[in-house]
Amino acid sequence: MPDDNNNTGCLVVIFGASGDLTKRKLVPALYHLWDNGMLPSNIAIMGVSRTKYSDDDWREELHGFSPGSYDADKWADFKERIHYQASDATKADAWGDIKDRMCALDKQHALGGNVLFYLSVSPQFFEPIINNIGTAEVVVEGRKYCSIDGTKSWQRIVVEKPFGSDPGSAAKLNRTLAGVFDEDAIYRIDHYLGKELVQNMLVLRFANAIFEPLWNQRYVDHIQITASETVDVGTRGSYYDSPSGGAMRDMVQSHLLQVLSVVAMEPPVSMDAADIRTEKIKVFKALRVPKADEVSKIAVRGQYGPGAVNGDPVVGYRDTEGVDPHSQTDTFAAMQFSVDTWRWGGVPFYLRSGKAMGAKKTEIVVYFKPTPHCLFRDKARNAKPNQIVINVQPDEGIRMRFEGKVPGSGLKMKEVVMDFDYVEQWQTEPPDGYATLLHDAIKGDQTLFKHRDEIQSAWDAVQPVLDYWAGNPQDDLPNYSAGTWGPPAADLMMQREGRYWRNG
Repeated sequence: MPDDNNNTGCLVVIFGASGDLTKRKLVPALYHLWDNGMLPSNIAIMGVSRTKYSDDDWREELHGFSPGSYDADKWADFKERIHYQASDATKADAWGDIKDRMCALDKQHALGGNVLFYLSVSPQFFEPIINNIGTAEVVVEGRKYCSIDGTKSWQRIVVEKPFGSDPGSAAKLNRTLAGVFDEDAIYRIDHYLGKELVQNMLVLRFANAIFEPLWNQRYVDHIQITASETVDVGTRGSYYDSPSGGAMRDMVQSHLLQVLSVVAMEPPVSMDAADIRTEKIKVFKALRVPKADEVSKIAVRGQYGPGAVNGDPVVGYRDTEGVDPHSQTDTFAAMQFSVDTWRWGGVPFYLRSGKAMGAKKTEIVVYFKPTPHCLFRDKARNAKPNQIVINVQPDEGIRMRFEGKVPGSGLKMKEVVMDFDYVEQWQTEPPDGYATLLHDAIKGDQTLFKHRDEIQSAWDAVQPVLDYWAGNPQDDLPNYSAGTWGPPAADLMMQREGRYWRNG
């Protein structure tokens, strides 16, 4: 049960409450935080959406979506904190009712005027809702939004991705947010940063003397970051084929560059959120912005055609409902990034992501350089580079690959793997990323959330590629079959430097 001493209460206001994300991720995450005593007892959830529900109707909808996930008695207690307001938050005239309901719930649950707004809506609705929050005067940090009684309070906002579709739209959204909220009240969420093994990267690097001295251009040959999915676009064809869709925008620009920043950052002066974000921002500002004539050498676009994944047939992307039959949208993207710092000068970072691929995995692979002099050249003709593999999902863990001698007479070498399996070691499953991030947002910890400078620099680094692709349609799309590891051009990009993707 919740711990009353955990922190002050708050009202979690979810815009887009009738949507899939709320049912699949947000409410289950809040329930499991509650179940594990990680939320204050005086907390309330207020869903806002245009769909007509009563409080009981919405509670039933949420419970019915995944009933096996909830203990009956605990759900009975938790659901009394769940409420619903049928309103269109993009309309200014709806905010009288929304604000009145917020005030009523604040008094009913003794929440102290604290509010966490969550934008779980399509990106075109972000700015209207943010502007209406400002006009309704519910952001009044330091006093309650519904009565001036000297109560100290806070109001914060969580913004889902996509955060813009190019540098200009991202900057505009940042300006809109800044007109209503201070930067320390803005939580730009990236659920990849909530994943346990991404956070474990900080411990791996900065709590172990055996790794950090090797984490630089002197010893590291290159780094690969992969997020491959076996699923296709499914029913999201019309969204994915929109100007905001595609693997480069959807995954590389957001999730994978965030992972890169954690891999490449310098040691922060402390584990405070501001100090960690300062070092991440330095990485983003050091990303080299490619020139147009470099794009064809460092970036590859792919699109899947018909095939099979795990034996199940998959229709080609262009045959999916809502997709232009001549679409140029990338369902696979691979790009080489350079981080122009003293530590990483000359070390390429290869990022790739794709749908309908050969296996589902998210991993970081650090490839080390060969020894300066190979004493065992004749014995190790097929030797692979030393590697550290951080499996973010599935099979969460960290693996080290190096050479060892096979027992017996003679000197025969073979690769050896040392394996830290997260579940086996700790006898627990990693927490859901949304639970971690919601908990931090309620606590006011911005460590795992993006700063506006990170957003802008990430867009600056990929926009030349997007512009080049827009101006140079490919006539070979689709160029990989569903169930494979992407287009041959992605392999050629690596092979030009004598490197290979880690597949399988």
